[in-house]
Amino acid sequence: MSVMSRKRAAEAAAADDGGRMQRPARPAVLVKAAVPVAKTAGLATRHGARSAAAWAAPRVNGARAWTAPRIERSGLAINETIAPMIYEVLAATARRVDVTPPRADVTGLRRRWPKVVIATAMLAVAAAAVAVVLRRRKDDWTEEAAEAEAAANDPPAAA
Repeated sequence: MSVMSRKRAAEAAAADDGGRMQRPARPAVLVKAAVPVAKTAGLATRHGARSAAAWAAPRVNGARAWTAPRIERSGLAINETIAPMIYEVLAATARRVDVTPPRADVTGLRRRWPKVVIATAMLAVAAAAVAVVLRRRKDDWTEEAAEAEAAANDPPAAA
């Protein structure tokens, strides 16, 4: 019987009493009566929850054991079919988005080597000039030394 039907039946019974209202029970009596009912309801709920957990545990493990290989097969299928396509799309997009590196390193090296050659040539020319100057000084010193030696070796009578 539905709640509404019970309510209507209670209203009809009240109307049969001749319109008298029943006196409400005292709150303390209601509380004393409710305590054992609440304890029983709590125990029944606890027992029902334990039995539901005991019933569900093996079924959950069975469902997990049944599901795991199917998930693994699905992952392999996706890896072999869809993943390569996704990888290709992402790689192509990355190539399109990526900024091309400036060729300054390569062109800078190409522009720099003439400067290096010129600097080396100038250093060689400067070294040659220093060598020439030093050789002339050495030749001048050897000529002066030869003249001084010749003057020292010449007899004074011949002079």
